[in-house]
Amino acid sequence: AMRSAVSAARRAATAAAATTTTGGKAAATAEITSAKSSSLRARAKALKHIDEFPEIYPDFAQSPVWNRRIPVAEKLERADMLERRMQLDVPEFYVGSIVAVTTTAPYLGAKEHRFVGICIRREKTGLMHQFTLRNYLEGQGVEVMYELYNPTIRKIETLKLEKRLDSDLSYLIDAFPEYSTVDPHMEPVAHPAGTPVPVNQLKVKLRSPPWTRRWEVMGPAGVANAWEASTPYFKRKFHKTKVNDYEKYDLVAAYRTGSNLEHELKVEQEMQEFERERHAAGLTRRRIFRSASAAK
Repeated sequence: AMRSAVSAARRAATAAAATTTTGGKAAATAEITSAKSSSLRARAKALKHIDEFPEIYPDFAQSPVWNRRIPVAEKLERADMLERRMQLDVPEFYVGSIVAVTTTAPYLGAKEHRFVGICIRREKTGLMHQFTLRNYLEGQGVEVMYELYNPTIRKIETLKLEKRLDSDLSYLIDAFPEYSTVDPHMEPVAHPAGTPVPVNQLKVKLRSPPWTRRWEVMGPAGVANAWEASTPYFKRKFHKTKVNDYEKYDLVAAYRTGSNLEHELKVEQEMQEFERERHAAGLTRRRIFRSASAAK
């Protein structure tokens, strides 16, 4: 009985010590997290952080492939991107904005080619960043994919700055032509500085299927009644399963495909230092770090 009582007392003491240690570690972790968060907020305020940074500069995002996140390689690549942006004025634009791109090529001689369209897609990171413009010309849908850092691009203009309900407008290829038609001679629409970028709430209507993709199960917000248009009456009674429903169970999806504040602040600091150096040397007055909604 005496031995049992002593053993029980020892177990109780060990459990109490473990609880105290665990509680101390949790408190210390919470304190470190809080301090780090406060430090990031202070840095963001000092750098005049742009909340829309991941949308304005998707090319500066980290690669979604983990083993390609090499800090030295990313820093060297960003240096090349900043140098290119000093040669080419890259305006702010989003998926859904109307953009004009002027390019040249060896077979054009001294001539240049200008294409106007809706930006339907922005993809890839770093020097490989691409954006696609779509327009409907002479009875034919035309899509042109540009590499943002291609030296054949002479000029990029944002004719109408706006966003859409989706980050990918690839479904416009299956929509009626009026949703993709843009006047090639469109005049720029001024955006008042300091005002939020408008979000176009337009919902497009798709033509009769078959379509290039199963839009009814992909569920884009900018498509009206895709499920009803694609299936017979008896199939509408079944549950509509979304393609990416499994992602809500992926605990690191946001870290893998999203952007974090610490990385954004590091890139913003590099941009501002690069601008100050070039401006102080008198080489250029062009600005790289800017936002239409944050401008005063």
